[in-house]
Amino acid sequence: MRAAALAARAAALAACAAALAGCGAAGSAVRAPDGPGAQAVAEARAQTTELAQAEEDVLGWMAAADPRVAARANVAAPAAVLARIGTVAVLSEDTTAVIRGASLDLFAFKARAFALDEAGKALAASQGPLPEVGPLGSAVARPRLERELLDRLLGEEQARAREESRLGDASGELVRGLVSTWAPPARPQDVQDRDAAVAKHLLAIRDSLKEVGPRVGPPDLDVSLYPLERLLVPTEYPRASAAMAQVRVAIDADMRAVPKLRDARDVAAAAKVHLGVDVDMVGLPARLERLEARLHDEAKKVLDEAGADARRDVEAKAKALLLVEQPCPPVADSRVRSMEPPPERAGACGLVRVLSEEPSQAVALVVAHDDVLLALAGFQPSPPARTGLFSHPEDDDVDALERRARERPVWALGVVLAAEILFEKEGTAQRLAAWKELGEAPLDVVARELGGR
Repeated sequence: MRAAALAARAAALAACAAALAGCGAAGSAVRAPDGPGAQAVAEARAQTTELAQAEEDVLGWMAAADPRVAARANVAAPAAVLARIGTVAVLSEDTTAVIRGASLDLFAFKARAFALDEAGKALAASQGPLPEVGPLGSAVARPRLERELLDRLLGEEQARAREESRLGDASGELVRGLVSTWAPPARPQDVQDRDAAVAKHLLAIRDSLKEVGPRVGPPDLDVSLYPLERLLVPTEYPRASAAMAQVRVAIDADMRAVPKLRDARDVAAAAKVHLGVDVDMVGLPARLERLEARLHDEAKKVLDEAGADARRDVEAKAKALLLVEQPCPPVADSRVRSMEPPPERAGACGLVRVLSEEPSQAVALVVAHDDVLLALAGFQPSPPARTGLFSHPEDDDVDALERRARERPVWALGVVLAAEILFEKEGTAQRLAAWKELGEAPLDVVARELGGR
């Protein structure tokens, strides 16, 4: 199936190149095509160019809506877009629509929704037919796929903005966003402004914790606060530090029992949005246990063949690579597929990078196996015994990684489903190479392109 897909893609590229440059021998002069073929190429080029411009507009609005997206896409919002957001905010009397740097404040939920809606309008303006393969020399290698992924990216970020606007249990990602977009203040006034803004945001989170119903899962917010706490030096940020203490009091005051796992329906719904997959949560543990068993056998085989001394080196190296978060390998001629992943797919991309860049097959297999075993803690009330981990990490590290899986089950699900796509059948090396060629994408698109589940 993979070979057929590659052959079809090669044929399409060859046809497109032939239409543009003819089929003369290398170095010979060829005449540009004319007639229906030339018209088709011109139309494809015009459609692809229109998509590239729409993509520029969409990413500009999305970068203005969220500094995290701006960083992931390496895009700065245009001045005209920021001016438009400011005008609308004034007319609607939205006092929360504050621009920080070149993006909206993460807590400017009304303005974020407006900017993302404008991004949707920019994308809707380019809805004509697109070629599967871009014309030779075009900025987009696969226009049809690019628009599909651009639409998916926009829908995902709109869902994120709606979820985060409720604060409460959804505040963990917002707090991580404050940390990831933190920049050293350029002048003393910046410190005072940030102190006031962060204090306001933390107090809003505190108030939302009083309004929510029973806890729906492990307290992701609690853990996400620690890096922000370290940034909020009390002598520099007295108001924010005081607000942080109040959030801690609000968390500690909630004496309701914390569920060991999040509600399966919530996890399945979030997985559909952020991973693109429909998951049968009832059958998932057994399905993943089969995957873990296969990886166990393969990892054990290569370790046994390595010998005692080499095995210790493999285990030590694998230990440092467990559940890492990294961008997927970037690809040429696609802005969307070259973006850094959203937080829900950062672990999946981390696994792809480890498997594709680690020269030792033994290390790669041990990491894949142990990643799956650790991630199972997000879906099983009693996770597998840690004695099954080949890399033998410290108990404190195991506790921290399993806790992260329970607190962020969609992130953990992304890791194990990525492993399943790559290892569910023979031909892992070919599928890994194809994923590197594809770049970052929702997992249903990855599976479709790689011919997997």
